[in-house]
Amino acid sequence: MTQGYRDREKFWIALTVRVAFGFMFLIAALNIFTYSDKKNPPPDTPRSELLQKSLTSFATDLSTPYKNTWVNFKWKWWPLEPDEKTQRPVARDLGMSAVTWFLYAMPFIFTILGFCILSGVGLYPALRCGSIYLVILGLGKYAIGDSATTAQDFLYAAFICVGLYMSSGYRDSKLADLSFE
Repeated sequence: MTQGYRDREKFWIALTVRVAFGFMFLIAALNIFTYSDKKNPPPDTPRSELLQKSLTSFATDLSTPYKNTWVNFKWKWWPLEPDEKTQRPVARDLGMSAVTWFLYAMPFIFTILGFCILSGVGLYPALRCGSIYLVILGLGKYAIGDSATTAQDFLYAAFICVGLYMSSGYRDSKLADLSFE
């Protein structure tokens, strides 16, 4: 099998994108899974409790800035439970619930994306989902006024898109056998 210079370049660009973003997602997931270890090193705690504590602490810490934004809208159109003191229906923070569950799911999504990108199983859909997820994260950070993180997330999404564009040329060549698409 003879390969031209362009085929080799496209292969190395695609491989670099796969390795870089696969490990980026896995390292981000690992940092979230061990979030409470870095914050408060626990004494002898079982791993299951440590994981739950890390996820809860991560979701709580990162969702707090959204309480004063438009994301924190109230749910008032559903039969609500009355407040014990006033007996009036209390609006639920539907926006904050969505943000909290989004943050709880983040490390699991990052883990799945990282393994898919590194192994090549579902490589192109995983890269597309990763870039969309980074855009959503960037928009969320923009809502709380963190422009630097927004720019970084958008830049990572653009890098993934450039990598997708560069690897689309070798997808049809003989080098595509390296991915399990």
